[in-house]
Amino acid sequence: MTEKLVKAAVASCLLLAAGSVSAETRVSAGVLAAFSPQPYKDTDTDPLIVPTINVDTDHFYFRGLTAGARLAPKDATHNLVLSTTYDPRRFDPADTDDPQLSLLDKRDTSVVLALAYQYHSPIGRFQALVGEGVTHDRDGLYGEVSWKYGMNRQRWGISPEVGYSYNSSDLNQHLYGISAAEASRSGLSAYEPGSAGHYFIGASGYVMLTERIQLLGGVRYTNLDDNIADSPMVDQSTAASGYLGMNYIFY
Repeated sequence: MTEKLVKAAVASCLLLAAGSVSAETRVSAGVLAAFSPQPYKDTDTDPLIVPTINVDTDHFYFRGLTAGARLAPKDATHNLVLSTTYDPRRFDPADTDDPQLSLLDKRDTSVVLALAYQYHSPIGRFQALVGEGVTHDRDGLYGEVSWKYGMNRQRWGISPEVGYSYNSSDLNQHLYGISAAEASRSGLSAYEPGSAGHYFIGASGYVMLTERIQLLGGVRYTNLDDNIADSPMVDQSTAASGYLGMNYIFY
């Protein structure tokens, strides 16, 4: 994703978003609890609990830890979406009980700037996305292709999803690699994972408890590629994550 492309996307999407508030705007607020187990050996994961403010218009949205701007209205057949989202993937040597991993460098979270193409068809939404971390000096590209089908009724809805997430070699080195210096002080083998990612399948949904109060949740199952699963830092190739939340819908 070149610098000119990013600047053009930002300018176009933000210009449209500035004038997008309309009768179709939806606003809600609530709280969200998410759990995503770390793939690292003997490393505990604390649940993430955050208050959320959600705004959705034709050209702009803000949901939880993600904000985005659409080039076309949200129901358009073809769309370009510029987004920023919080990527919680990290490794803190203070969180592990493994004596060797505790001697490795810290790997920080990041905010990811991404550009996505979406195609809305009668059989669901197809999306191709590419992004890069813009904080904490995290190098490398992130990509994702996915299919999602929304089944929405008056009081409830469910959306199954399947896809593949890709990390460039630089990003995988940051998250799962072991440098020569780390290997020397920890006793682990140096490791360069190369580019790889994971397959995922999941579903999200909601139930309206009242006209204004919404219960929502989701689960996702992931399967890491061998290049990641073979890292000396990793002790599992599969994982299940999920979230549960509640919103009050203002309008």
